[in-house]
Amino acid sequence: MTLKQMRYALAVQKHGHFGTAAEKCHVTQPALSQQIQVLENHCGKKLFERLGKNVIPTRFGEVFLQEAARIIDQVDSLEEAAHEARFGLSAPLRGALIPTIAPYFLPHFLTTLAENFPTQLFNLGEMQTEPLLDQLANGELDFGIIGTKPPLERFEAQALFDDPFVLAAARQKQLKSPIDLNAMQKEELLLLSEGHCFRDQAIEACSLSTERDDKNHPFAATSLATIVELVAKGFGVTLLPALCLNREIRSENIALHELQSPGAHRTISMVWRRTSTQKQQLRQIATLGSALASACLTMPAKRVDYKAVAATPAP
Repeated sequence: MTLKQMRYALAVQKHGHFGTAAEKCHVTQPALSQQIQVLENHCGKKLFERLGKNVIPTRFGEVFLQEAARIIDQVDSLEEAAHEARFGLSAPLRGALIPTIAPYFLPHFLTTLAENFPTQLFNLGEMQTEPLLDQLANGELDFGIIGTKPPLERFEAQALFDDPFVLAAARQKQLKSPIDLNAMQKEELLLLSEGHCFRDQAIEACSLSTERDDKNHPFAATSLATIVELVAKGFGVTLLPALCLNREIRSENIALHELQSPGAHRTISMVWRRTSTQKQQLRQIATLGSALASACLTMPAKRVDYKAVAATPAP
């Protein structure tokens, strides 16, 4: 029984398909299948039940894979310790940020990390919330920065700061603050397309109706930058997080307005596995992230037609 066989078996469990597991493990499907068969022969029991193209663990497989995952986690931790002992550096910390946070927070975050952890390597990327949490749970990531409430039964979370929502509209519309969103024509409010967590955050925080009809819109935007350009041309209004304003609001044609919804915001949080062996360092990193609120939430000059939004540390 080898670690490689265990990793292959865990990949099959994760993807439910031998071909996909082989692709993710960078081996051919016959090679992976052969190693799984050798492992099953060694155990004297089948690990997987074949259901056509898909597979699911047998009852024995569930028990075996749970223990295999624990062993692989321990081996990975041991490899990290050996790397640190040999090179004087810890293994890279792997993190991801969601797309409506990364472009605006990451430059400040990277600078802070470099100043406070000069010998620590970081591998950071951009990822939607659902795959981010999946990879975090599976050990492919060490931490994530998200704008929704994490499932705390699996993860530990530390709130960084509250990110207020504002309304952006073409200046020619001459709207009066504060804005009651539900009193506006539904077809005017432009949000990201279905499946983007920021859309859900905005709807929930601003108490909007979940029965909005988007069929009248001839487009489905997948980035805040696209929506802002449409708003600047007078095609509608949109909700924006204060975090993005300095970068996205550059047109003189756009005015920002206070919302009538009291305290409408999302909370930016950093999350990691409860079982992580790097909790202490991750908590230190999260504390540094909290201190970036003022720098990230500075309002763009000469664009604001409402009360200044203060950088609010999350409770």
